[in-house]
Amino acid sequence: MTANCAWQSLIARLHQLNKFRLHTGNINNYMELKIKRFKNSAEELITCLDLQFPLLKADLAVSEQGMVLLSDREDATTYERNDLKITLKVFLQEFDISHIENAIEATIAQLETDNIEQLIIAFPRPENEDDDTEVDKEWLVQVLNIWSELEKIVASGKVTSLGVADFNLVQLRALCQEANMKPCIDHFNIEGCCVVPPELQAYAKDQEIQLLTHNDPHPFPLADVFKTFCTLNASAPVCSRTFEPIWAARYANF
Repeated sequence: MTANCAWQSLIARLHQLNKFRLHTGNINNYMELKIKRFKNSAEELITCLDLQFPLLKADLAVSEQGMVLLSDREDATTYERNDLKITLKVFLQEFDISHIENAIEATIAQLETDNIEQLIIAFPRPENEDDDTEVDKEWLVQVLNIWSELEKIVASGKVTSLGVADFNLVQLRALCQEANMKPCIDHFNIEGCCVVPPELQAYAKDQEIQLLTHNDPHPFPLADVFKTFCTLNASAPVCSRTFEPIWAARYANF
């Protein structure tokens, strides 16, 4: 069966669902991704999906929860849970706690575990993002609303610690001052500069917040990734307007 026929069979089943998740599986299984340098993680995801498209199996399964695993786990290596530290980063397209909850539940189910050590949230950008002197108050209210729900998730035991992505000094300070639980991590993108701003470094050190760098675009261009994938595979029925991507997430085990 050709890839296009496999997609037709898959899409016919997906049309019966209100929502579904596409899971790339372990991208480290693809040598092509290991040897190529990517501008950012969005470009890497596009390439990964393009690699997986021709390899679809006719009997590709859709779980009862609506999850489609694009690569199997036949060669997966098993590790002792106590030897692993799981970090999940969720890229929000809008302020909706259910998207984070769905990402957590999906990751826990996929990894067959009970909890995640680190949860990092990439929030939607504030309208005055270029203003590094004053926080966007409306944006902060929405962040705090989500953050209070995240604190409940930590209390439940599903997540151990919380982090944020790409918060500048005023944003990080505002969150620390208003929230009951401070973030443990600020995942910071240094694209366009060579180092994390010294003032942010000093504040993070004083608050015992770990600064980690990354190459994830902010905001994560989820719609563009999906659109690009459709362009690369113009004959793929998955490119129907019926489907609209709403969140993306990435997890790593250390």
